[in-house]
Amino acid sequence: MSEPSPGPPPGPLPPSVVELPGPFEHQLIHTRGVRLHAAVAGHPTDPLVLLVHDAFGGWFDWLEVIAPLAEAGYHVAAVDLRGYGLSDKPPAGAGSLLRQICSDLAGAIGALGHDEAILVGADTGGSIVWTLATTHPERVRALVSVSAAHPTDLRRSVAARPWNFFWMGLRGLVSRLPVRLLTASQGAVDASHRRFLQLNTTSAFQRSTGFARLLDLRLKAARIGNTRPAAVHTARLLLSPVPRRLMNAKVTVPTLLIHPDQGLWRHVNARAEARVSARVDTAVVPGSKTMPHVETPARFVGLVAGFLADL
Repeated sequence: MSEPSPGPPPGPLPPSVVELPGPFEHQLIHTRGVRLHAAVAGHPTDPLVLLVHDAFGGWFDWLEVIAPLAEAGYHVAAVDLRGYGLSDKPPAGAGSLLRQICSDLAGAIGALGHDEAILVGADTGGSIVWTLATTHPERVRALVSVSAAHPTDLRRSVAARPWNFFWMGLRGLVSRLPVRLLTASQGAVDASHRRFLQLNTTSAFQRSTGFARLLDLRLKAARIGNTRPAAVHTARLLLSPVPRRLMNAKVTVPTLLIHPDQGLWRHVNARAEARVSARVDTAVVPGSKTMPHVETPARFVGLVAGFLADL
């Protein structure tokens, strides 16, 4: 059983706390007036795979995935969304954050030297890449959705079966509280990060050193200056309203749905499959819950690489 993480020291931390070494390069990508950080590996002429984290994480969620995907023949970039990690942290402005982030990522694809990318998004990152596939279809080659769906499909699923989505619905309601209230207590912020990991991983993983390491990284990342408001605003995107013209917009690229073996996800996937007008595959990764890229990265990479090789 792993030792409990001592947690990060008190007070704001510099972005460098998540600048981890590894078989990748840390790059700053200039797009739409902001600089996004990405951990990048692989040959620039290979197809681009863009990895997008959830509202409580960062690029490091994909730490064990980046190099294996690059070795499988892809140019891989695990990004920090605006407000996270080593990316710029502009104040929240007017307009739709979901639209801003989608435009950020569409610009990042071009800045990385590509016309299109294979999008891989988990949880809130999944909501973002689903939306990006409808707002910028010319930038998307394929879509891998990890325990996620288009925000409209998730909203409809929660409304149809609220008893199956208690924690997701509660999270959506809590994230709508004033940012100042949600970020006032560091203890509450730390507790929410810990609870999120516990709800979304298996008990076996929670007893591992991997869990302790990831929790420590997430707690440190949450203490980087000016990150807390971004995390709250991004958490809202999981069930975010979208413009009416996009509510029923089709995804026109091959799509892989990776989800836990739970009834509620089968219900969500039925809506997701109806949204896609191209090939749709569904898969469960044994030994994991909603974060297979963290819990069982080798199996996750094998599944994604196999899907992409078949295209």
